[in-house]
Amino acid sequence: MRLSTLLPALGLAGSALASPFNAQHDGSSLCGFDAALDDSTQAVADYFKELEPATKHTLLHDTTGPEAGADVGVVAAVIPDPQHPEFSVYWLRDACLVYHPWINELTVLGDTSLRGIVDDMVQALTRTQQVISLAGNVFTGGIEEAVFDVHLNMLLDPNARIGSPAADGPPFRVAELIKYAEWLIQPEQSNGTWVTDVLWPVINLDLQWISSHWNQSSWDLWWPPVWGGSYWTASLQYRALRGGARLGRKIGRELNVVEYDAHASMVLDYMQTFWNDKEEFMTETTITNVSLGRSGYGSAPLTVSVLNFDPSLGCDDATFQPCSPRALSSLKVVGEKFKEFFPLSQNFTDDQPPYYGFFTEDEFIGGQPQFFASFNSAEQLYDALTTWNKIGEIEITPVSLKFWRQFDKSIKTGKWNRGTPEFKRLTGFAREWANKIVLQLAKSTPDDFVLVEAINKTNAEPYGPRGMIRSLAAALGVIDAFNGIEPPNWGHPIPGQVCSEDIPVTTLPPPPPPPPGYNRHSHDVYPKQHAAPDVYHHPQPYQSLPKSPYRYRYAGYQ
Repeated sequence: MRLSTLLPALGLAGSALASPFNAQHDGSSLCGFDAALDDSTQAVADYFKELEPATKHTLLHDTTGPEAGADVGVVAAVIPDPQHPEFSVYWLRDACLVYHPWINELTVLGDTSLRGIVDDMVQALTRTQQVISLAGNVFTGGIEEAVFDVHLNMLLDPNARIGSPAADGPPFRVAELIKYAEWLIQPEQSNGTWVTDVLWPVINLDLQWISSHWNQSSWDLWWPPVWGGSYWTASLQYRALRGGARLGRKIGRELNVVEYDAHASMVLDYMQTFWNDKEEFMTETTITNVSLGRSGYGSAPLTVSVLNFDPSLGCDDATFQPCSPRALSSLKVVGEKFKEFFPLSQNFTDDQPPYYGFFTEDEFIGGQPQFFASFNSAEQLYDALTTWNKIGEIEITPVSLKFWRQFDKSIKTGKWNRGTPEFKRLTGFAREWANKIVLQLAKSTPDDFVLVEAINKTNAEPYGPRGMIRSLAAALGVIDAFNGIEPPNWGHPIPGQVCSEDIPVTTLPPPPPPPPGYNRHSHDVYPKQHAAPDVYHHPQPYQSLPKSPYRYRYAGYQ
């Protein structure tokens, strides 16, 4: 699309977007911004005004349910294309990325028009637990199956399910179910009995699996997958266990959740071992050796930051909140690696933000910048602005200093309160950087505003399958963040309150040492009950990773 069509006339006062996102706002601010929007913020608002309805229509009518040729509640990975059936499947991870903003719109913004589709989501997610697949049945590993056809049947072609089973499936699935259940048990919803009698057994099935298997290796996300420990998966497991324990206590199922809080604490400790203290970024996996498939630089921790955004936690490092020193440092460090990785950005100046991809060894459809990950990078900064305005201060630490010095080399560590000139200057830097990211993506957006998967790494043209739901979900997420939406606490103890063990929560302690025998370059992160992927929940030996049949299947995507 042509960005010039979005640029505002000079002096035009900004107004809130005409969408349900504005239900929480009085018109005086957007994510803490002044009512009279600066030019770049107005341009972003104009872009989102076009992008939002196209995205919602595509998700609701072109990729979801019977209108898209799928079962109710099922979201196909892309707009179904009979010429490319390998993309017209139900990836549990991608679907949950879509369900996440839908539930936010229903439960936070009060968009009751989504109640039916969210109920359909519950039905679809419940069915995925019980499908007998190449991963096994519900007792032998099928609960971790990651991909199905659009009627939720098993896929028989191993090439169509590379990277499955995946340990992020149960925690992502149950995190969305828990979020919905927390809303349903509110008195005004009058659904507490249904949650207790019908939904809780579904939720607890996943929680039991997570609690028993959290310390086992799995295939990492995206392609080509590697076998090891994953920061993304661990963060979802932590959220699921902590949120599930809280929900269980609320509905009188205390005996079901005794172990969940204890195991959640272990997972939280384990999450800190992914932090690279030397380069100050969060590694994606326990595989940090390129010869084994990964360097550790990737965008999955960035997605963790925005998915688990919780302004009640402030700038918490342990949960990798968007404004935390670690998250800001990681955004900068990993962004610089992606700048070097993509030919398109290798000659970018310091004033141009990076494009983000999956990871710096990506080979999927040629290894292109992703709308999904790049929108996430802007979303992180919009979320950070919401938290800084909520807590009323910004603190620059030695860890986050590198992020801020890309805007002004003279910036020093310190703390500044809202209302001070420095606070306004720093939030202005972050807002302008996020705006630049979005407007850079706007230039690569198709004319009909239906997002594709990626951006061509050499010429910035739209690239990849049309209607990729990862991209669409990220668009909704960044619009949420731009409008300053504040999701509720998802279970991590709020500073100053009392956690489930009646221990006051204060500040993050130093990261714990790795467990005995820990080796970041090994495939396993803790002692495991199984030794290798070829015996992992497969009824027959899983020989080797075949070449993906769809890496370069789309004509011209070389």
